[in-house]
Amino acid sequence: MSAYENICHSNIVIYIAMVFLLLPEQGFAAGRARVAVAVARPLTWECVVDAAHAYNLPLAALVGILATEGGKTGEALSNTNGTWDMGPFQVNTCHVEELLLAGFAPDVLLRDGCANAYAAAWILRKEYDRTRNIWGAVGAYHSRTPHLREAYLGRVRKHLARLERAGLAGLLAKAGGVR
Repeated sequence: MSAYENICHSNIVIYIAMVFLLLPEQGFAAGRARVAVAVARPLTWECVVDAAHAYNLPLAALVGILATEGGKTGEALSNTNGTWDMGPFQVNTCHVEELLLAGFAPDVLLRDGCANAYAAAWILRKEYDRTRNIWGAVGAYHSRTPHLREAYLGRVRKHLARLERAGLAGLLAKAGGVR
């Protein structure tokens, strides 16, 4: 594990572990530890749209990530590699140091659906600037490992096709109180 990865895990893992030990609402979801905290602000459609505009991203890319990640405001899920996925966009704790420098505090990302959307857009924009390809960036949002990136991108496209047929109402409600 690199020094960056060690730093990446340390601060937020400590925070989430403390939350996990102190909160009554904790559990396991499909073999993953789950932490739930009080929601400070739910995710709204306006937040998703504003985050896409703020980072000059196609709204469909951000909506596709939201549909694929399937997280909830106020919840974090553990990963086998020691990181945690936080909130509706499942922002991974490996980004914590960079996100802190960009003004996103981990506890806020966990409790605030709108901040979570902005952080996801920030990560996606960073990947787009690196790849210069929006779908490459969407895949890299999940992983830069080629086979994981491509599998994720396939899931995003499947979710977008389903949303096109069914509409957004179900997705937004599932994300934790979208109005």
